[in-house]
Amino acid sequence: MPILPLIDILTILLIFFVVTTQFKEKRHTLNIDLPTVSALPTELEVKKNAVIAISKDGEFVLNAIRVQRGELLIYLREYRAIKPDARFELEQDEGAAEKDELFVLETLTQAGFKSISKRVILKRD
Repeated sequence: MPILPLIDILTILLIFFVVTTQFKEKRHTLNIDLPTVSALPTELEVKKNAVIAISKDGEFVLNAIRVQRGELLIYLREYRAIKPDARFELEQDEGAAEKDELFVLETLTQAGFKSISKRVILKRD
């Protein structure tokens, strides 16, 4: 059995798999347990949005950058200068305070962003 043609095929397959492999992108640096929702109808929408994560300790992460509470508005205004049509997802830890969520929503509004969505885990029965 000729081995040389098999080597060519293996090389082509190897190149194909290396080129088409997509690696999973890490989105934030906080460990967050998202709240669950089971009674709402849902639609699946996949877009690349900017992410603000809120931990239960009141820490904020903007696209993998840990931001202090007092500096969040400054970061968001700079982000708006770079990407004025950005859409935001709010990821909130299950034990996070509502005041932190309201603070982030108010800060996003002050920075001029209008497209904000909240991310939760849906319960599958």
